[in-house]
Amino acid sequence: MSAFVLYKSHRFLLYLNIRLMTWRNYPGKDLLNLKRLVACLLAFFTAFALLPAAALADTFDPNSISTPHIVLMEASSGAVLFEKGGRERAYPASTTKIMTCILAIENCPDLDVMVTVGENVEKRGSTMGLVRREELSMRSLLYGMMLVSGNDAAKAIAEYISGSESAFAELMNQKAASLGMTGTHFVKSNGLHNDDHYSTAYDMALLTRYALKNDEFRKIVSTSYYEVPPTSKDSDGYQLGNTNKLLYTKPGDESFEYRYATGVKTGDTDQAGRCLVASAKKDGVELIAVLFGDPQGNSGRTPRFTNSAKLFDWGFENYAALDVSTLALETDFTFPVTGSELTELTAHADLSGVCITDTKDKIAALKADPSSVSAQTALTRKLEAPIAEGEVIGTVAYQYESATLFSVELVATQPVAAAPVEATPSPSASPLITAMPGDDTNGEKGGSPLVFWLLLAVVLLILVVVAKVISSKRRRRRIARKRRAYRSNYTRR
Repeated sequence: MSAFVLYKSHRFLLYLNIRLMTWRNYPGKDLLNLKRLVACLLAFFTAFALLPAAALADTFDPNSISTPHIVLMEASSGAVLFEKGGRERAYPASTTKIMTCILAIENCPDLDVMVTVGENVEKRGSTMGLVRREELSMRSLLYGMMLVSGNDAAKAIAEYISGSESAFAELMNQKAASLGMTGTHFVKSNGLHNDDHYSTAYDMALLTRYALKNDEFRKIVSTSYYEVPPTSKDSDGYQLGNTNKLLYTKPGDESFEYRYATGVKTGDTDQAGRCLVASAKKDGVELIAVLFGDPQGNSGRTPRFTNSAKLFDWGFENYAALDVSTLALETDFTFPVTGSELTELTAHADLSGVCITDTKDKIAALKADPSSVSAQTALTRKLEAPIAEGEVIGTVAYQYESATLFSVELVATQPVAAAPVEATPSPSASPLITAMPGDDTNGEKGGSPLVFWLLLAVVLLILVVVAKVISSKRRRRRIARKRRAYRSNYTRR
């Protein structure tokens, strides 16, 4: 029983009790018995309504939902709070239009640009009601696609952005790959069934988390009712009521509106079943629920809305998000460096925008004692100069109770230049030769060739003189030896 039903029941019984107090013509004994009954019921509902929300939440088990593919994700951190069959292949039906919408916003800077509908207007499934060559703004097409799930609007958008649906499908798949949607392949912009057009509940949660960061997307998917201005073919324009019953109830229909709902998109085909990607925000925590594959038929139209509301209530009651920048954790770390006149380098961990999601008890414990979070650094490069300012040098993992809460990059906060190299003379160099042709002399490239050749000439001249002196001495010795030999022979005779 929802809190809303309890509230209404309590109000009705209270009203009835007041009315009974004013009735005068009702038989006294029967009136007394009726008043006693109403008083008992009023006391029961009052006591039930006063039960802690946690006690009510504990009675709900997400596994009790029969939907085959479910993911409940916290939008800020991307943490998965509950998952069942979330990585299994499923047909996304019109929830595909989430991708079409965000691509149109990103690739069409002016949403008020006029778009002309092509010759082949999509008539299958849910449509906005467009006709050939109708002119209306891109903004109007986006509302028509996301609120009433117009397949014709999706096709017109795809043809305007990429020229054809097949070319737009390539753009969709490129975006899916960049977002890490590894279990997804798109063929059509509107999600009409094709065996090769598939995704997973987890992938669609990733896509929705990304798309919700765009303010224009968020505005469109949270709109309950929208009136399209007159077009070139329709002087009355279009009146669009959101098919997401968490946001909008058609007149005369049963209400499934959820007070914290912020979007996003329904989907229905025979092959996909009833699908829903929904978002809700409470107390600063935003959740994304994806339910794929509920059975078709009238009985399958509403469970996705009631079940998503139950998932949201369960998630809000049991989990909380925390902006880690509020914990005043250590963010600057110092490391020794080599090859520089600097001996130390400071690296910074940017925690802005980092959010973690966990149980409320754990989040409360972190808030109460931030010092219980430790930081473990790991370098990804050798800290040897040169190092550029802003260069990523490693990572830091913040841990609590031996488990990693989150990790961020470590970035150098200042440049580290290499130490200057001191010039030393070569031991083999001749002191006489101070410059060579082409060498740098006194910082001037090229030196002086004339000096070199003059020095070389002097050296050669010295060598010639030395050689002549040595040769002359040798010649005089030979002559002296011959004279001594001659005198010796003459004396013997």
